[in-house]
Amino acid sequence: MLIPRSQGRTVSKPTLQQHTPMTGLASIGKAIDGVMQARDEKQQEQELTAKRLELMNNQREAEEAKLKLDDVLTTEMADKVTVLKNDVSNGAKTAENARLEMQDWSKVRYSEIQNELPGHAQKQLQEYWQSSTGNQTQGFMALQLRADTQKDSALADRATEIATRYDRKQGAEYLESFLVNSNLSEPEKMVRRNAYQATRDQLDIDGRISNAIEAKNTATLQELLTDLDAGKFGYLDGPTIQQKRNQVLSRIESLNTQLKAEENKRVSEAGKYLNEYKSNVLTGRAQDSDYEANVGQLVAGTEHEAEFKFLKQQSLNFQKFANKSTSEQLSLINAQKAKMKNSPSANASEEEKILSTYEGMYREKLDTIKRNPNQAVSEAGLKVHSLGGDLLKANPAKFISAAIENGSSQLALRDPNIKVKPISEEDLPEAKQAFDKLSVNEKLNFIGGLIQQSKGIQNGATLWGATLGQLGNGDQNYVAAGLAKMNGYRSTVGRPLATSIINGAQLLKNKQLIMPKEDDLRSKFNAYVGNTVSGTSANNMYNVFKAVYADTMDARSLQHKAKDETPDSDVLKFALASATGGVYEQSGSFNNYAGGKIKGWKVALPYGMTDSSFEARLQTGYESISKSTGLSVSELESLRLRQSSKRSAKGEIQYDLLNERGNPLTVNGAIWRLRLSGETK
Repeated sequence: MLIPRSQGRTVSKPTLQQHTPMTGLASIGKAIDGVMQARDEKQQEQELTAKRLELMNNQREAEEAKLKLDDVLTTEMADKVTVLKNDVSNGAKTAENARLEMQDWSKVRYSEIQNELPGHAQKQLQEYWQSSTGNQTQGFMALQLRADTQKDSALADRATEIATRYDRKQGAEYLESFLVNSNLSEPEKMVRRNAYQATRDQLDIDGRISNAIEAKNTATLQELLTDLDAGKFGYLDGPTIQQKRNQVLSRIESLNTQLKAEENKRVSEAGKYLNEYKSNVLTGRAQDSDYEANVGQLVAGTEHEAEFKFLKQQSLNFQKFANKSTSEQLSLINAQKAKMKNSPSANASEEEKILSTYEGMYREKLDTIKRNPNQAVSEAGLKVHSLGGDLLKANPAKFISAAIENGSSQLALRDPNIKVKPISEEDLPEAKQAFDKLSVNEKLNFIGGLIQQSKGIQNGATLWGATLGQLGNGDQNYVAAGLAKMNGYRSTVGRPLATSIINGAQLLKNKQLIMPKEDDLRSKFNAYVGNTVSGTSANNMYNVFKAVYADTMDARSLQHKAKDETPDSDVLKFALASATGGVYEQSGSFNNYAGGKIKGWKVALPYGMTDSSFEARLQTGYESISKSTGLSVSELESLRLRQSSKRSAKGEIQYDLLNERGNPLTVNGAIWRLRLSGETK
């Protein structure tokens, strides 16, 4: 601080004033000195004031700079410290790494704001900044120590969890190998060891409970209860032991309730289990041993146990019986009945039971092969094709192939009582519906495909006939159309008979024509065919005739005006000849077995053959038989002719020669028939 210049001279002034008399000159000098002194004092005061202002400004600038530092320290540095502390706490950084990073950040940040700080306070402010930075980093080491402890504790938890995956001894060794190298305190390590053993105790208890429940074994739960009471789980505290004890008691009670309910259910449903077993046995198939043993347990101690033992004992015999044809089964039943009637028995009631079972199996199999033979095929282990309506619409050829294969499998069972039905019951409704929606040409093509794919197969006609019978819902017109198509029957004007039948049947079904009265048509038909057909065959042929009549009316664009109108004579004649193939009236007077006379005897002609051609063939046949038997031609002509159902070895049409009793001609024990050589249809 500067010292005012007038200060040195004021020291001696009092002495001068005391010893120098006041003169004029002196007074002037004194006045001058006074003025100068006042001026110096004023200047000194101004300088002091300026100095004080300078100090105050410096202090204010320093305080403002400190506030600026404090702002950074409490925001940016505080945020940085928070991030670093978090990193140290979670183990991402060590305390030393955090300290060094903090120092680096502090240097860089201070250098960024240093130029903004007053020069006179640089040293103090830098010391303040560094001191604050040092204070902030002091907590890093404590955080690292705590993080290390938490990490070791977490690792110990993980090691304990892994240890429980081994057996108890091996798991304890695994945990110990970790704890040896851990920074945990010895008391903490002991806590870990005890916690592991306590966990193993709980796992052992829970495992024994689970195994007992799965096995439904209350005895093992009682053993566990005894072990709990005996203190064999020494690492568990009292409340835990009590909780586990209550849990075991609860499981015992629940299991007893469940076992009692299951036993009651088993007894009440034993009859159901027996009936299922009985049905399986009576299919004739061998029973799985595990299944059989299970049923035995389910019916044990009930009223059904004796029946089960009987079925099990006889199952092999039932299997053998079930695999026989129905005719063989019936033969065995009849033989068993005869044996029981004529032989004494040590156990008649059991024999009656066995016989009754055989009879039930026979009735069921007979019903199956007649009603749904595909089921019998399936039970025999052969493949059965599904023949639904969708297949018929989408792929008729595949449908036909599958139907033929189903029918062949049915015939392969070689059961004389089987009724061939290629289409299963469950598929038939949809298949019939799809077939019914086919057009006339589609139906004809379908029938042709059936016949074609049946060629070369034994009993092929049976297969396609059965298929059409099912699809036509019993309408034999479809079968008749099939026969006509197979034999190539055509009317005298060249129209295929199969086409006439299918088209006429469709017209009748859709009621597109007015037809004569039924009685009129029936009487005309009966008069024409006479004795050549009867019964079901006559009805089937009549339906064919009606279809051909309708088709002929439609083809000729004719229409009856009313239902009571008589049949058109030309159409009638044409339809009768086309539907039947022709009828020949055999001349002569024939006797019957009662001595009466038979007049107007009629004979079915080979399809489309004229009377003159037929008579010529007859004459040749009479002469051949006459030479072989010695009977005269006239004697042979006195016998009635009837088209035989028997064909020659070459498939040729034959005619029986009937006497008055309707028996075929027999000479020297041999039946003689007229054969129309080369005529097979």
